Amino acid sequence: MWASIAWRLFWRELKRGELWVIAFALFLAVFSVVSLSGITQGVKVALEQRSAQFIAADRVLGSSQPFNPEIIALASAQQLQVAQQMQFDSMLFSAEQMQLATIKAVSPSYPLRGELILHRSASLTEGERAQITPGDIWFEPRLLDLLGVVVGDTIELGSIALRVGGVIVNEPDAPLSVFGGSPRALMHIDDVMTSGIVQPGSRISYRYLLAGSTVQLDSFAEAVKPLLTVHQRWRNRDQQSAIGGALDRAERFLLLAGLLGIVLAACAAAVAANRYSQRHVQAVAIIKALGANTATVRRIYVSHLTLVVLFSLVVGLLAGQVVLWLAEAAILHYVGDFRPEFSLRPLWLGSLTCLLCAGLFAVRPLWRLTRTPAIEVLKQPAVVMSFDRWQLITGGIAVFALMWLFSGEWLISIGLFLVCGIFIALLLSIAAILVKAAKPVAAGQSSAGKLALANLRRRLWANSFQLITFSLALFLALLLYFVRAELIGQWQQQIPEGAPNHFLVNVNETQRTELAEFAKTHQLQPEPFYPVVRGRLVQVNENVMREEATKEDRTEQQTGIGRELNLTWLDTLPSANKVQAGQWFTAQSTGEVSVEAELATRLGLTLGDSLRFSIGGQEVMAVVSSIREVDWNSLQPNFYMILSPDVLQSFPATYITAFYIDPSRYQLVNQLARQMPTVTVLSVEAIISQVQSIISQVTLALSFILVIIGLAAALVLVAQVQATIEQREQELAILRTLGARYAFLRNALILEFTFLGALAGLFATVLAEVLLLTLQQRLFDLPFSFHYTLWWLGPVSGALLVSLLGWWQLRQLLRVPGAVLIRRVLQG
Repeated sequence: MWASIAWRLFWRELKRGELWVIAFALFLAVFSVVSLSGITQGVKVALEQRSAQFIAADRVLGSSQPFNPEIIALASAQQLQVAQQMQFDSMLFSAEQMQLATIKAVSPSYPLRGELILHRSASLTEGERAQITPGDIWFEPRLLDLLGVVVGDTIELGSIALRVGGVIVNEPDAPLSVFGGSPRALMHIDDVMTSGIVQPGSRISYRYLLAGSTVQLDSFAEAVKPLLTVHQRWRNRDQQSAIGGALDRAERFLLLAGLLGIVLAACAAAVAANRYSQRHVQAVAIIKALGANTATVRRIYVSHLTLVVLFSLVVGLLAGQVVLWLAEAAILHYVGDFRPEFSLRPLWLGSLTCLLCAGLFAVRPLWRLTRTPAIEVLKQPAVVMSFDRWQLITGGIAVFALMWLFSGEWLISIGLFLVCGIFIALLLSIAAILVKAAKPVAAGQSSAGKLALANLRRRLWANSFQLITFSLALFLALLLYFVRAELIGQWQQQIPEGAPNHFLVNVNETQRTELAEFAKTHQLQPEPFYPVVRGRLVQVNENVMREEATKEDRTEQQTGIGRELNLTWLDTLPSANKVQAGQWFTAQSTGEVSVEAELATRLGLTLGDSLRFSIGGQEVMAVVSSIREVDWNSLQPNFYMILSPDVLQSFPATYITAFYIDPSRYQLVNQLARQMPTVTVLSVEAIISQVQSIISQVTLALSFILVIIGLAAALVLVAQVQATIEQREQELAILRTLGARYAFLRNALILEFTFLGALAGLFATVLAEVLLLTLQQRLFDLPFSFHYTLWWLGPVSGALLVSLLGWWQLRQLLRVPGAVLIRRVLQG
């Protein structure tokens, strides 16, 4: 019997539109989560695939031992693409010159990601494209000058002779460090064994390059574990490189957008559930007056909620998937080599979001609804916005659970939840004070403005809840707009036009004057000369340092750097450095060292610690006098350890400097290499172009997500207005009965939403300014600048947006004739 009643009542409610509000709210929650989560993941996949070009593969397994055929066979069995790479330093001999070079030997399938461009000429812009073949060796352009050879000449490597096949125009996994050292050459891996280079004790690095889907790679990583030894290790992208930093920041931006979007969907679900339950108090009373008990009423309304949830879930998942397909098409348009990867995460996350919103936001109001006594049939219930304590608690739990599920980060979720909680508490307090203060102004209601203020005051808590939603929506839009338009612009300015794009390494003392003359002659602006001495940290206080720790090495001896460091001595603090603790060197400083902050944390160093370094067989001591923050994205020479001048001045040193050379004057690089063949010239033009490319893609991703968030915010506002239609019908019916004209009601309605929108915009502006300050100083390491535009853009955009949406939703209601409106209200 109850099922038949429930079904008839369900169809009746659908025709009247009663259930569409809550269905729309749940649809919005699912759609927002699926689209935002999917787009975020899609952009991250695109950026990760783009970063894979910088290692020529999706993943790299490094080893200090020769290739294991079992590992290669296992990768092939799991349908992964595989390439092999060997890297070592060796002397190259031409007829008249010799030069130490970094040799990379690769298999024919190299590279698996990115593009290798080889030209059979000395030109970087034109020439016949070629591939790596046995018997040929390929040089970066400056190596031709250093060896005094041309394309087609023969050079010697070990015991074999190789023909210079041409130049390397583009190498996807070229080293990005300014301390890269020797010039590079590329050869076929089959020529290595015949060259006799590989001998017992040779320092050769072996790399397995792998490409495939994330699922395939994860499966292979798990299956290959029994074959791995301490000499093999997965190589991750460098988080301190310019590219790694750009990708890491991109992930944080997208995570921020997704987290805040969740709050909007939760607010819409809460409003819809409460309004629906309040509208059906008399319906439940009538059903109980006809003999139904509480259990029967619960089954009726739970069945309604179940049908609504299923409908909203299916439609939301489909709509979200359509948006994901469109987003992938857009990403594919801008990132031509993007390979979409299907993931179940957006789908199950959207489904879980729907269940959480329905369970923790809608169940409690329906539970209260089913306990309505039959006597309520004799009353005329007031339609007011109200929340009990348990609904607020369950709603808060739902919001936090959704934040955590969406981000996967406890700290970010807790921080954002606390910020939103403080913001809501302050906003409710301020809104209550302002609305109460408006009571004398609204007295009499003789004008549209006074009526608007009276409406705001009369629906204090309902308007306060709407104010929270409007403020969060506007805050999100303002924040993403300024992050995209200003913060990324400031970040991009960290690599200004004319930034040094060539570094000179291994400069000796006598060549400094010659380089200064060369720069002056060709109107170049060199950076300061930085002295460099190679040394190893061997002891901290009384603890002798050891190499990097491995899983098999669990001794209590303190872990060291694992390699030699580039040490320097300076009188002045470098521009890309900031003292975090302690004091920079003074003229009287002796035996002191300044340590980079992250390295100090990793080694557990504090001010006053005594460090011992081994330099060329000699040992020196220095005390930690300061800890520095270093901007590794500055593309300037940076150092982990900087010592006071008295410690290192007696050691022989080489120098590093940098300058900018316009690409059209590239011949100056070759001229400099011929003039000073012992000086290593490193070009970082590729680094700069790659960083700028990543920044432009991050900007595009934020623009796309900003559009989605804006649409979601607009849908929430529409849901809020729709939830008040019934109450507004009653108010308009009374005012029409009292003789209010159309123009008067229209103006009052517009002013009501204008006041509400302007107030929401003001609150959103305050919160946005606070978070922009945090982002600038904590995330971007930028100085804070006051956003004057924000303080008029927030209130104005809030007033316009909310008033337009309110008018668009209620314009038809105002045009209903007074008699029809009164009859509709009386008939319920």
